[in-house]
Amino acid sequence: MVSKGTMAALVIVIIAIGGAGAYIVMFDPFGPQTNPHEVAVVFATGQLGDKSFNDGVKAGMDKAVTDLGISYVFVEPLAIADYETFLRDYATHAEWIEPYDLILAIGFDQEVALQTVANESTDQKFGIIDMFIDPIVYPNVASLLFDEHEGSALVGAIAGLTTTTDKIGFVGGVDIPLIHKFAAGYLFGAGYVNPQLNGSANIAANFSMGYTNDWVDTTAAQTMADGMYDAGADIIYAAAGGAGLGLFDSVKDKNATSSVPLWAIGVDSPQMYLGTADTANPVPPTVTLTSMLKRVDVAAYNLIESWVIDGVWDTGFDLIYSFNLVNGGVGYEVNTDLLTLPPAVITEVEAFKTAIIAGDVVVPDDYFWTP
Repeated sequence: MVSKGTMAALVIVIIAIGGAGAYIVMFDPFGPQTNPHEVAVVFATGQLGDKSFNDGVKAGMDKAVTDLGISYVFVEPLAIADYETFLRDYATHAEWIEPYDLILAIGFDQEVALQTVANESTDQKFGIIDMFIDPIVYPNVASLLFDEHEGSALVGAIAGLTTTTDKIGFVGGVDIPLIHKFAAGYLFGAGYVNPQLNGSANIAANFSMGYTNDWVDTTAAQTMADGMYDAGADIIYAAAGGAGLGLFDSVKDKNATSSVPLWAIGVDSPQMYLGTADTANPVPPTVTLTSMLKRVDVAAYNLIESWVIDGVWDTGFDLIYSFNLVNGGVGYEVNTDLLTLPPAVITEVEAFKTAIIAGDVVVPDDYFWTP
């Protein structure tokens, strides 16, 4: 797939080389072209290459191309202020006779821009990941939401059962309720299985938390993680988009001189390979213990399959799609090719997972302590 910017550049080159003949091929002088693309995607400002959130969505899109035969175009905004322009550009589809079957907005911070454009283009179908849009007010918008705190509780339990220092850390992107869900679930899970990480006094003494206030600043994340490892944390979980990649640089550097094993925990996509010496050809050992899996790929794929392929568009609150432990929308990475967790750890984590699914354990979705 190519971005619209890339496509525009190609058109300009063809026109410059081919002259009027090429112009007639690319743009029918007697009318607009039929739109060959079925889906348009406005990615989050963290951009592609984050190896987590945006890349996870793209994996779902690419699978839809292979499995379902759809095609798509995309754009990578650099600033929140750009969202409305790009969404409107796709919604008005000035270059094409046919509208896009679906426009996907990736990220909570597209809420206002999407509401504005969806209100203008009521016949256009939209989806948004990580934000609730009232389906009564906006019946043309599907909201794809995740119980990140549940998946984070599981990786927290793995951390609580693995730590040798009884000190753990969390690096977040932006200090907002969405990222609080990751932190709250993580510490809850760790404390559930490890008394040294439970209770307000233990949290204050044994848990470090910080925010990069940015989705792409890997240096900030690395510096923050360095400080946490230096202070005694041996496991750090990052939920910071592309910025979180700095955690993997930190854990590799610090392990070289540490007297105890140091670990990272990945997020959104499988990231255990990022803890290996050669990420292009990952082989053991890895310093990534596990990753919290947030199946944004599945969310994007399912909505495309339901609407673009099957023609099913729900109404009312059925347009709110939740992804959780029950339906496999969140979980944790197991990659025995790189690292095998002790069977006792897996057994306890799976029992914890069963209790959450059954409703016997309720994981908090916001801070249950004073940061």
